[in-house]
Amino acid sequence: MSSPCTVQGKSAWPELLGQNVDKAVSIIQKENPNLHAVVLNISQDVPETVDCTRVLVFINDNNQVSLVPIVR
Repeated sequence: MSSPCTVQGKSAWPELLGQNVDKAVSIIQKENPNLHAVVLNISQDVPETVDCTRVLVFINDNNQVSLVPIVR
């Protein structure tokens, strides 16, 4: 999944794969405070609407990041 958005600053966090969701959200907000994280279970669908201020963070049942968090 790639981002359809152009944002100032960081827009993807591949290094957060496997990390705890709370730690991941904290890092995202620290590295780009203009964005807000939305946590979704890996079984949920990707929202159809694009919001270039939103980072989608998909997690598994163990609260670990399961897909690369990106702006979308």
